[in-house]
Amino acid sequence: MILDFPGVTAIVAAGILGGYLARRTRHSERSLVRWIGAPLAGLLALASLVALGVVLRGYWKLNRHYDNPVSSISVELTPERIARGERLARICAGCHAADQEPPLEGQDFLSDGEAPPIGRMYAPNLTPIHLGGWSDGEIIRAIREGIHKNGRSLLIMPASSFRHFSDEDVMAIVAYLRSQPAVEPDTPPLRLNVLGAVLVNIAPIFEAQAPITELVLGPPSGVTREYGGYLASLICMSCHGEDLGGNLGMGAPGLIGVGLTWNEDAFRSFFETGIKPDGSAVDGDRMPWEELRSLFDEDELRAIWLYLQDRFAASGG
Repeated sequence: MILDFPGVTAIVAAGILGGYLARRTRHSERSLVRWIGAPLAGLLALASLVALGVVLRGYWKLNRHYDNPVSSISVELTPERIARGERLARICAGCHAADQEPPLEGQDFLSDGEAPPIGRMYAPNLTPIHLGGWSDGEIIRAIREGIHKNGRSLLIMPASSFRHFSDEDVMAIVAYLRSQPAVEPDTPPLRLNVLGAVLVNIAPIFEAQAPITELVLGPPSGVTREYGGYLASLICMSCHGEDLGGNLGMGAPGLIGVGLTWNEDAFRSFFETGIKPDGSAVDGDRMPWEELRSLFDEDELRAIWLYLQDRFAASGG
């Protein structure tokens, strides 16, 4: 169970203290104490009550159990699947590898010192040292539905996009993860203090998804709008919105309008240099163009371009 017992106890104690002081100062013989002390003490009690509600809601979201069924599938580790999975796992490397390169040994999200002091949060080690106790079905559920082996929601997992992975592609990822060497150490457990619980309520994090109970078939790979749309649903929509119209919460612009100002050469050049047609450079932390360039080959970039062009034309551009 994820819960900061000392932090929650401190909030409760502050509320009790505020209520006690408000009652005492309200009946004080000194007018200054009644008119100033009582409202301040009451404000402390009210603020503590509100904070307790927000914190408990955050911990409820963190600890909520989901009963999504787990497939009994056993993934065959063929060379073709492992090779395909190695490419697709580049999507995972941005979070699950400190240098964004395999093996996916995990990393501490809060190690750079720039994050607020909210506790301990690691992107899990995805080598067999951690996944050895997970079934193939549990790994697939984690990828596409954002649910941990123990049934709770994974805190930062873009399952709303990854649920679009075809059955074959998600099995390819599992095959690759199984084929990695076991790299220590294992992932330490998640631990969030009361500030972390507050941020769970307001930060643009990802939550568990509905169960996937039917076959998910992807389009054949190729330079087609259909395949480009499939790739965009996996990669682009988690930041740029499901309609690719932009996401203000994440500071991600809309992509549909690129058909107006970006030709195909400019689009492909962007993934080589990180430079937009107007000559400005993008922030590589916010838009990981180098990581995406290692993920997509030339044909896949062309397919995504064709899809965006198609969407732009459909929007009336």
